[in-house]
This record gives sequence, structure tokens and C-alpha cells, in this order.
Amino acid sequence: MRIPKFRVERQRGIGLAVCDNVPQFMIIAGPNGSGKSTLLNVLRRSPGNGPVLYVGPHRSIRRQNVQWRNLLGSSISLSSLLTMNDTPSYDGIQLLGGSRDPWSLDDTGNYLKHALCQVELERQEALAARYDRLGEVTRGSVPDPWAPMRELTDSLLPHLSFLRIDASNRSQVRCLWTVHSRDTMIDMDDLSSGEKSVIQMFYPLLERRIKAILRKLRDEQGTPQPQPEECLLIDEPELHLHPNLQLKVLDYMRLLASESRTQVIVTTQSPTIVEHATFEELFVLRPVELVPAGDNQLVQVATNEERLRHLRELFGNTSTLTSLQPIVVVEGVEQVSDFRYPSDRKLYRALHPSFDRVTLLPGGGKGECIKLTEALNAALAELSATLYAVALLDKDMSLNAPFPSIKYLPVSMIENFLLDPDAIWEAIQSIVERTGFKTVDDVAQAIDGVMDNLEDQEIERRALLTLGTATFRPQSPVGAISKQFASFLENATAQFGEEKSTEHVPERRKSWHRSNKVS
Repeated sequence: MRIPKFRVERQRGIGLAVCDNVPQFMIIAGPNGSGKSTLLNVLRRSPGNGPVLYVGPHRSIRRQNVQWRNLLGSSISLSSLLTMNDTPSYDGIQLLGGSRDPWSLDDTGNYLKHALCQVELERQEALAARYDRLGEVTRGSVPDPWAPMRELTDSLLPHLSFLRIDASNRSQVRCLWTVHSRDTMIDMDDLSSGEKSVIQMFYPLLERRIKAILRKLRDEQGTPQPQPEECLLIDEPELHLHPNLQLKVLDYMRLLASESRTQVIVTTQSPTIVEHATFEELFVLRPVELVPAGDNQLVQVATNEERLRHLRELFGNTSTLTSLQPIVVVEGVEQVSDFRYPSDRKLYRALHPSFDRVTLLPGGGKGECIKLTEALNAALAELSATLYAVALLDKDMSLNAPFPSIKYLPVSMIENFLLDPDAIWEAIQSIVERTGFKTVDDVAQAIDGVMDNLEDQEIERRALLTLGTATFRPQSPVGAISKQFASFLENATAQFGEEKSTEHVPERRKSWHRSNKVS
């Protein structure tokens, strides 16, 4: 049954999460601990929602030994199992039971191989019943119950082809596939984790079609039943999947939601999925500490596609936005075109472990960093009053912060922070035998030597930076330009005269020594 709306209150990490109009396909992102798994668990158990199919985040993928005699018992339906709160048990099949919640290992998906083999048992029984009734089974008259499975793999796993169920050894029934068009047949247990994960997630939605084909194969009469509305909840569909396959799964879930009576609600940590979500689909669940008490933690990221595109450009990527961390804008350019990363991220992380608790964004030059910080703070204010962005800039001479969100390093370049012999000595321990250093004092002397060689160059750089520049711009009236220039020349002589150009040198020389490197 479709979930039209919901209201979840006081459940583990959720204070309040409300959605009055749940879309047919909904993607819920947010940082760890915000309550995404809790939300799905509450939705599947809420009275009035009807049975919903729930795929939890801790699904196991293990080898299964299927025996033909165990298929003759109770019918195994994956779609029915996914509506249950606990993993059931069947005679002769040893799987882990227990609660099907986000905090337990969910063994339900390991009934998949048994369910597929049971379809083959029903297919053989249907063929026998058809033959007994008609006296023959002609080629082309038999519908293929495996057609929905082949459609699934053609769409999501085109390198994979289902062959048949092999029951020649009834103590070890196999579900055979070919991979990459090779002649070698492999059992389902030997598929990759990603391949099995895709089949586990979506086979339950195919069961109704497969059962309908089996009824047609038996030539059962009756009015076709319309497909009921159903809701599929998937916690982290990206598990075991390559980013390219994540995109295929995203498109497949959209197709399910648009062309059938299936509603799909997923929670995700995947940058790939949130980056390709549309504004109608994408929601973020904010941690309870980021919103005032009583406010809705669940919000739609953007109300139109243009706004979502603007946010992606501003934050560099959607996952930076949905991570809901404080942002530190640093000078530098991104390393790749699709995602914005600071070129010296490792340097910041080496300075202090607290940089792991913030998101670093490169903002270009100082002016661009300041503008980006202002824009980020305006956007973050819409998500939380406690989220903020600051710009951490290299210190220039006589440069003051224009407003509190701009912070300056106490050195001219961030790399100067790393001129610490103890830190360097610790960092090179794995390769120290390939260097000429025997002690930390050797490192200190090497740094001093480098800095002594650069002393004159640094003194000149700082002196020139302190002296600044002078520009002459003629102004009207034209007849007074010569007087204007004479005045400019007098001021420039005072600014750049010998006395002015040398007065900074002695104090700069002292500050360049390693022991005063941050002054």
C-alpha cells in the first residue's frame, strides 16, 4: 500500500519528521545518526500503511545449499517475507532468525535461491499438468516464467544471463548463470556481491508477474487481478554497487515508480545517488541537534530544479550539502571538475584532527573565498541556525578580516605550518633509512639551511609587499595634469625612498628565523 503521508515523533534519534505529501519516489539523505534507518523502520511498522516491503541495511549474502526435498514444503515468497517483522524458518532450511530491523543482521534475502528453485518446481508441475490435460506441449505455446528475471538482468546487469535451474543433483540444486557471454556456467552463489544484491532487492517485485505466468502456463482460468499498490522501502540501496551500477539502479527505481503502482522510498549515503536526484525526489533528514525543538527534521532540499542546481554549484556537490557539517572555505582550486576539493586538504588534516569534523571547500582567491562564504552562510541558514561557514585564508600584510566569518592563518602560506622538525621526523619514519637524517636535530638543521638560503628572497618579498604600489591616474582638467603628476611624484618618492625601502629589513630578518616562523 502506498504511503501518502507520515508523521514520526520521538523515535530514537528523531524528534519529529513529517511529510504531508510523500512522492512516488523519495530519496532521503543526511549524515550518520540523523535517524534515516529509524524512519524507514517506523514507516514499515506504522498501522494504517498496510503491508510494505522492507529491505534493511544489514542484509547478508551467503552461500546456500538447496535440496530438492526442502522445496516441496511451504511456499517461499520473497515479497511476503519482506513484509514481515521477523525472519521465519522453514523445515530443512537453516538460516538465522530474529528481528528484521536496522540494528540486526537480516537473513531474509538468503531465501532468494530457495525461492528461485521453487519457481522451477512449480514450472515443472505446471508443464506436467498442461501435458496431462492437452496430451501435448507444443513449441511456442509455453510462456516463460523467467522472462521477468531476464528483463531485470538485461536492464541492470546486461553482462549476466540466467540459464536455468539445474536439479540433476537433488542434494545440491544449482541456479545457473553465464557472465560476460562466456560458455562457463556458474551457480548463483558464485555471483559477485553486487550482482546478488541487485537481484535480492528487486526480485520480490517480479514475483507477482512470475506467479501470473505460472498460472497461465497451467492454463488456469480467471479474471486477471489488478496490481495492488505497494511500497518498497530500501535502506542504502548502494551497498556493494559500483557508482555506474548505482546510477542504473536509480533509473530502475524511477521506472518502477513511474510505470507501475509501486512507491519507492530509499535512504542513502551515496554521493552518486544524491548527485543525480531531482528536486522532487531529494529530501534531507537533519540531526535533531540542528533544529529547534518541535521543528520538522525532514525537509525537501530544493523546491525547483534551478534552485537545486544553484545549491550544487555553491556547495561543489550535493553530498557536501546533505552532510550538514560546518564548512571551512580555503584558498585553492578544485582537483577535479565534478567535485570541489581543496588541493591541500591533507595539509589541513595534518595540522589538527578537528578538520575531519568539518567540510573543506576551495574557494579560489581571497575575494572569491569571501563571496563564497557569504553565499554559503545564506544557504546554510535555511537548513539550520547552528550551521555556518568560515573562510580560512593565508595572512597577508596589513590585511584585516572584513567580518567575523573570515579567519586568517598566522603565516603567509599554510605550508609554513609544516616547518616543524618533530612533525617531519615522525612523518618520515617509514622511509628514514633512505634519507640522511639520523635524529630530529638533523631535520632541524636541514630546515634552517633551506631557510637561510631563502632569507634574502623572503626579506625582499615581504618588503615589497609592505611598501605596496602606487598608480598615477590623470584627472580633469587636462591643463592641471602636470601639477597632478608632480604631486604624485613627490608622494611616490616619500613612499619608495631609500629610507622607507630599508626600514623594514632588520625586523623582517628576525621573523624569518625558523624559531619565529609563525610571527
